[in-house]
Amino acid sequence: MTSLNTTLGVLEIGILLSGVLFGVVTSQVYIYHKNFPKDSLWLQIGLIDGLWLLELGHTICICHAIYFYTVTNYGHSEALRVAPISLALAVILHGITVIFVQAYFTYRIYRFSHKPYLIPIISIILMFTQLVSITTLSAEAIIVAQTSLSFYLEKWQWLVMTTISLRVAADLTISSSLVYSLYQQRTNAYESTVLIVDQLIRWTIETGVVTSMLGIAIVIAYLTAKENYTWLALFMVLPKVFSNTLLANVNSRAHLRNNQSNFEVSGSSGLILNRSGTLATGLAVTVHTQMETFDDSPGGGNCSVNSTDKYDSV
Repeated sequence: MTSLNTTLGVLEIGILLSGVLFGVVTSQVYIYHKNFPKDSLWLQIGLIDGLWLLELGHTICICHAIYFYTVTNYGHSEALRVAPISLALAVILHGITVIFVQAYFTYRIYRFSHKPYLIPIISIILMFTQLVSITTLSAEAIIVAQTSLSFYLEKWQWLVMTTISLRVAADLTISSSLVYSLYQQRTNAYESTVLIVDQLIRWTIETGVVTSMLGIAIVIAYLTAKENYTWLALFMVLPKVFSNTLLANVNSRAHLRNNQSNFEVSGSSGLILNRSGTLATGLAVTVHTQMETFDDSPGGGNCSVNSTDKYDSV
């Protein structure tokens, strides 16, 4: 009974929690489409809907896995020694989802950065390495794990640890770079915009800490008790945390807009207009105000001011 509690039991809890978080993802996607129907198609369909489809596929795969263990092989504890093909597919969908989210934030860094774009280049290298390693793990899982899960973990433990370490490194790099870029915008922002930048910095730190700490927790759980499936349960939850991080970031534009009653915002989330007349990056928006422009989106651009003090992003 104890072995089932620490293997099948914790795995089932992780998959149930992952299902709950998929419901949160779905709600956030609905809220996004309701609040921002004028966003560009690449953002609405390519990023948001594409992310939801990846999460749907991942959820179906892990639900099949728990069905495999608890129904198809009910009463056969030896089934825990192997992994169904659905788990292998979940691994690759997991990896693509994480890279999807990291690519979004890397693009934001690129829009903030000045040449030679060192941080975005480092982030791209980390993401590409992750993609290669996660593809290898998934392919090997299809071949080996269906025969012996313990042999698979023993053979590829170094690559599992490398993949998770790369993920944590990418998260920390992206989060720290975004915080630094936002802080630079804060030093040049108008006084009325400083509170908004502070809030963006706080959200960036909070979301970066959550994903990084979860990755570190997986490493610790794996190294200390590989036979305990706590690490695998956390692994099931991780992509949902990444997706909710991105969606919360995109949907936060509505909250920022509500907090700035003197702004009339159309479009998406925003950039900061600093004193030099430059906008930080974001999804293109148009803002009308008598003082300054606020935008926090990934598209961004320059800003022009006319004689009536109307500010428009270009």
